[in-house]
Amino acid sequence: MIRRTFASGLLCSACAALACAASAQDGFPDRPMRIIVPFAVGGNTDVLARLFSQKLGALLKTSITVENKTGSGSVLGTDAVAKAPADGYTLLLGTSSHAINAALYPKLPYDSRKDFAFISMIAQVPMVLSVHPRVPATNPKELIALLRANPGKYSFASSGNGGSLHMAVELLKFQEQFDALHIPYRGAGPALTDTVAGQVDFIIDPVTTSAPFVKSGKLRALAVTTAQRSPVLPDLPTMQEAGFPNYETSTWNLLMAPAGTPAPVITRLSAALHSIAQDADFTRRLVDMGVIPLHMTPSETRRHVERETGQWARVIQSAGIRPE
Repeated sequence: MIRRTFASGLLCSACAALACAASAQDGFPDRPMRIIVPFAVGGNTDVLARLFSQKLGALLKTSITVENKTGSGSVLGTDAVAKAPADGYTLLLGTSSHAINAALYPKLPYDSRKDFAFISMIAQVPMVLSVHPRVPATNPKELIALLRANPGKYSFASSGNGGSLHMAVELLKFQEQFDALHIPYRGAGPALTDTVAGQVDFIIDPVTTSAPFVKSGKLRALAVTTAQRSPVLPDLPTMQEAGFPNYETSTWNLLMAPAGTPAPVITRLSAALHSIAQDADFTRRLVDMGVIPLHMTPSETRRHVERETGQWARVIQSAGIRPE
């Protein structure tokens, strides 16, 4: 009798716990949320996080704060989310570095695939291949020919070893087999500044930051890196239009939660992000900035990250790139 009563008590307790969990999911969110940005305040990722947090908070009827946790090429902020409670109240605004780091670092404090629940891709930022005006190249084919004829003579700038700017050039090197001197900087801002100043010969940089220098004539843009032209520089051809059919890359952003976050919570967040992607005024604001709004289902987002990780693994292995 005691054994049966004890078992019944355990069953009731388990049912009560499940009911509470279901109730909490049904009422999600019932308290403030936060989005972790693994980059500094003021950068593209930070700006996007603040724009999306306002829209997402309004849809979910809660406040969402943005917290910047920088360090180790986004590893510290990403790790903080991987180890956060899996309840949907702590999210990560990740970037293409999530796929690059998985291929670049032999040992991370988290598993880039298994430790996260992927919610949705939210944005893509085309990049621009640009040269300093003194470089005698007016299109990508001329630049590649110049680099092949002068191995190691010309230099390119990046935001740091293994960063998205670096990897965009390495992908082109991987496909087209040329040699150029890599000059890594501590951030995209200094890399772009020195390219504009002529200290470095060329750069592949997001259109959001390169466009003003292209329009002022301080940089000569040769092509955008995405499959479609950028509305910010509509007359600039894509790399594919310029004769490089296999070249396509960009920086991108996605929203993730810790692994184990309840499926109804992920579904609710994904649906809210889908609504944001349908907001004409909001998407127009992003497009004017040079950002392409996106929405993918959780499974589509996971597949995208896995494809990108595989691509960067091949490039990193071929180039022998090591983390700093």
